[in-house]
Amino acid sequence: MRLRSMVAAGVAVLALTAVSGCGDDEGGDDGGAADGWGYGQSAGSGGGGRLMDTETKGRPSAATTAEIETFVSGRTTCTDLHMQARDYDDEDNPEAEAAGKLWGISERAICYDETRNGVTLMSVNDMKSFQTQAKNRASDGYYLLGEDFAVTGGPTTRANHRQSGLLALVCDPEVQIPSGYTKEKALVDGCTLTDFIS
Repeated sequence: MRLRSMVAAGVAVLALTAVSGCGDDEGGDDGGAADGWGYGQSAGSGGGGRLMDTETKGRPSAATTAEIETFVSGRTTCTDLHMQARDYDDEDNPEAEAAGKLWGISERAICYDETRNGVTLMSVNDMKSFQTQAKNRASDGYYLLGEDFAVTGGPTTRANHRQSGLLALVCDPEVQIPSGYTKEKALVDGCTLTDFIS
């Protein structure tokens, strides 16, 4: 009888050890978002869509269009994804936002939110060029930037990304950012990156 109790206790200890070793390798996420995405991590790092820390103040990173789509889809609807180098309305404007060297965009894709507003996903390989062109376009707060990608969209998309770790690019000195919000120097003089997304 005593031997059976010792064997049962030993089995219980082994089972607990095995279970404790199968947990979250990234230290848990008790304070994280309900959708499994963390702040300031890499979208393609596995772990159920969890993000890994990046070097520049923790903005999300996504190396591919598929990873950007996964990041955006974790917060808002993104259906009917298709590649599109530039918007049809801008086909005759050589300086319009488009994939290519001028904007520093390596890939550009469009999907649609639940209200059928377009959501633009851009993989950016030259963020300084991107920010320079965005400033020239006078599009304050329109672009939401990660470490190596950008997202634009309508009010629903913007609202759904308020606490995603993406920062809005603001270059108009007249725009006042309320206290308590991030104010990070952009790569272009006169511009600020902020989590104040209106």
